[in-house]
Amino acid sequence: MNKTLVEKVRCMLSNAELDRKFWAEPVTYTQHLVNRLPSSAIDDKTPLEVWSGKPATDYDSLHVFGSIAYYHVIESKLDPRANKTFFMGFSPGVKGYRLWCLEAKKTIINRDVTFDESIMLKKVNPKGDDNTPQQVEYASK
Repeated sequence: MNKTLVEKVRCMLSNAELDRKFWAEPVTYTQHLVNRLPSSAIDDKTPLEVWSGKPATDYDSLHVFGSIAYYHVIESKLDPRANKTFFMGFSPGVKGYRLWCLEAKKTIINRDVTFDESIMLKKVNPKGDDNTPQQVEYASK
């Protein structure tokens, strides 16, 4: 299972083009996913269902790791109503999403979030000196 988790984490970090220092976030999100997905080893039940007896029903809360998320704020009349962040997963025991705020360089937990999974931030020139994030849209098939 450790090898499986590490491979999934490597893919998540690579897809989101995040630094290795964020390794704990995709590990937590990966274990959250693994516990809620059916497994053939336990008769196509989820580990959460086997452990607690309750089926996993929170599939609507699953989102693409590293996708753009806007958390809603109300500060003053002229300030923006939402701030752009990266989706990083969930916090155990807390109702809300873990978000990485690019401007403040800190983790924010918020429940009032809008996701844009068709867009990811990518570095303009990852091999050069300019590491400015650029918005890249993925075409729907």
